[in-house]
Amino acid sequence: VLVSSSSLLHHLHHHLHPPPTSHPWYHPSMAPLLAPSRLGVSTCRRPITPTATFAASREAASRVVILGGTGRVGASTAVNLLNLRPNVELVLAGRSRENYARALDENPTLANAKFLQTDADDKASVKSAIDGADLLVHCAGPFQRLEHCHPLDACIEKGVPYVDVADDTEYTMRCRGRADAAKEANVPAVTSAGIFPGASNVMAADMLDERRAAAEESGEDMPTPERLLFSYFTAGSGGVGTTILASTFLLATEDVTCFKDGEPVTVDPVSNRRVVDFGKGVGSREVFLYNLPEVATCHETLRIPSVSARFGTSPGIWNGAMQLLSKLPRPVSRSRAFAGAMAALSDPIVRLVDQIEGEKVAMRVEIEWSDDAVTCSLFNHPSLRTAVGAATAAFADAALAGDTPAGVWVPEQTEAVPLRKDLLEKCAAPIGAKMILGKSPWRLASDSVQLGMGLYVDR
Repeated sequence: VLVSSSSLLHHLHHHLHPPPTSHPWYHPSMAPLLAPSRLGVSTCRRPITPTATFAASREAASRVVILGGTGRVGASTAVNLLNLRPNVELVLAGRSRENYARALDENPTLANAKFLQTDADDKASVKSAIDGADLLVHCAGPFQRLEHCHPLDACIEKGVPYVDVADDTEYTMRCRGRADAAKEANVPAVTSAGIFPGASNVMAADMLDERRAAAEESGEDMPTPERLLFSYFTAGSGGVGTTILASTFLLATEDVTCFKDGEPVTVDPVSNRRVVDFGKGVGSREVFLYNLPEVATCHETLRIPSVSARFGTSPGIWNGAMQLLSKLPRPVSRSRAFAGAMAALSDPIVRLVDQIEGEKVAMRVEIEWSDDAVTCSLFNHPSLRTAVGAATAAFADAALAGDTPAGVWVPEQTEAVPLRKDLLEKCAAPIGAKMILGKSPWRLASDSVQLGMGLYVDR
């Protein structure tokens, strides 16, 4: 039986006593995450040109298995990884050859990618798929309500590096519970390494790097980060389809644990509405609290006392639908089967709305400091499908570079991403995304007009 998010994060914060051994996500190797860790400083501080950034990664050939590679996120990851490493041998592992044919039809550059029928819920099936692989990238969501980590366990047993795009707190912590086993097997693994969480975590860590560097250069004390706010927006389904729908449905029924002044605070899901300016091209959008793993991990690893994460979509009626869903009886609404059925039922309507709303995605990461300064980083792109593929491919590329030590890491840790600006450049530059790092809020402002019903227009 899985514990509640509030109980989980209570143990994360008050880690003098380990969680009960009956909790399936707990393992003694979680200790490195639970103890405040030293935040390393990126050795890369200036913008990197695409030529300098990508040259080294173009040379080596590797065999990469993408679990869920026949889905939209997996296929986009494959396309973007192929752009970074033209010589990579790609294997798209999934349950359906029909989905594989569709993925090739939608992405002609994947014509040489192989197919392996694989069940992500069957460890033996995953172990067979990764035989001889240099990396497994796990994109087979949704990750909510899973009670196993079979893909990671398979990689540890086979000695294969691992990256996943998990967006569920309990799953992320369960993966972290395999840290000792991964170290003993000499397997590097990074969990929650998509766009959000993933690139968003690295954006937060990068802002800390920059403030530290500025303080060292000036000889002054570094201000203390007091509050970290993650805000995310996608139009419709972002072009990702039923996977993000099912994940959002499941998250909408999960109590939210934020941190305020160092203490965990539990609130209702899809609550505490806030209007956030995502900059020109997206404008102001309403976002709501959701239970996402970067809140827990960044609170601990970046040592920021107050952390929260919000998400919103458009049109605003979808946010209202999520609020209604959050009120349903939990035994029904928390079921993966229920979420999958709801996603399949609503998919035709969402696809129609996507044609009107588009697929755009935006992230805003803000840090409030003890000297009353506020720094923000911003990312936006016309397609979530493309952007999440680029971000995941950037993490995969970093894993293939061989600089990640054995263990299970989260994206904001220096061990996961030694060169943060390098990774962020690879998230944005190849797809022409807009990314602004570490600026004052006024420099990111758009000129939006509210139309009502959660609708805004960017002038």
